[in-house]
Amino acid sequence: MSEYQKQYKQQYYRENKIVSFPLKNPYFEELKRRSILYDISTNTYAKNLVTNSLNQDTISLISNEKKEYISKYIHISRGIANNINQIAHKTNIESTVDIKVLIKSLQHYEDEFKKFINNI
Repeated sequence: MSEYQKQYKQQYYRENKIVSFPLKNPYFEELKRRSILYDISTNTYAKNLVTNSLNQDTISLISNEKKEYISKYIHISRGIANNINQIAHKTNIESTVDIKVLIKSLQHYEDEFKKFINNI
């Protein structure tokens, strides 16, 4: 082992501690199952759980399924916000707003939200 490697290893062990403990098989399998949901290794998932808990971190792990759910929610919400912005703009330039178009548009987004919520 080179001198550089020895120094690196010594510094690493001064700055980091390795934690290991036995875990009953059912608990390990659950830990492994959850880590797969986040597409990370079991050890990385366990490390994140511990460090988040110790830091009382408000940022939690989010599964890919939940990320997709949030992304769809944001997409629908932006569509609604965009329509409201267009209506406000037309109103500000004293252009008439077709109430039928407005109601149809809002109904469309309401229907999208209903479909979205029912698919959860």
